[in-house]
Amino acid sequence: MPRSAALAAVFALAACVQPSPETHGEFRIGAETYRITENAAGTWRVLVDGRPVICSKPTEEACYWSVRHYLTSQEVLNDYG
Repeated sequence: MPRSAALAAVFALAACVQPSPETHGEFRIGAETYRITENAAGTWRVLVDGRPVICSKPTEEACYWSVRHYLTSQEVLNDYG
């Protein structure tokens, strides 16, 4: 295998293996537990139903309230049908 093809294979494998996001804590709302992670840009976020909710500040309390507001907005949108 030529060297350039071997390097391409190594880079392709490296792209597939991403480190798991750093966990900064977790909290519960009702029966659900939400984990706070940090993306590559350093922004704290929480995944809610597979969608990232960006925390207003990099604190657990800010993440809690960002998720609460997101969930409330989804309930209101569902009420409108």
